[in-house]
Amino acid sequence: MSAGVTSRRRENTRLGKLIIWKCRGCTALLAPLTTFCPSCENGNLEPIDSAGAGMIVSCRVVDRAPDPVCGAPCPSVIAIVELDEGPWVYSWIDGDVPMPLDRPVRVSFRHTQPGERFPIFRPHDPE
Repeated sequence: MSAGVTSRRRENTRLGKLIIWKCRGCTALLAPLTTFCPSCENGNLEPIDSAGAGMIVSCRVVDRAPDPVCGAPCPSVIAIVELDEGPWVYSWIDGDVPMPLDRPVRVSFRHTQPGERFPIFRPHDPE
């Protein structure tokens, strides 16, 4: 992984918020790990706080290798989530797959390493 993507990943979850990018050239809203605009090829991107809400576009249950802490392998759900702002993100779904799939989900963060947060999504029922 390049240093640019690594620093972008850290910035994308700063202060417990999911950051997306706005192209300063064409104003397109872009996914968190984007480093340049695919529409106009501009690399001048502005960070924007995402509301962290969206819908699952697609998901799949996968079996992970045995975890040294948890023991036995446990199934995980990976998903593509369309954020309310438009960009799609790849992430994990925490808990069971919400049925139907078009139920809203909201981002939360799991601490993975000191100073690192990984965005995951959980089913969310609007109030």
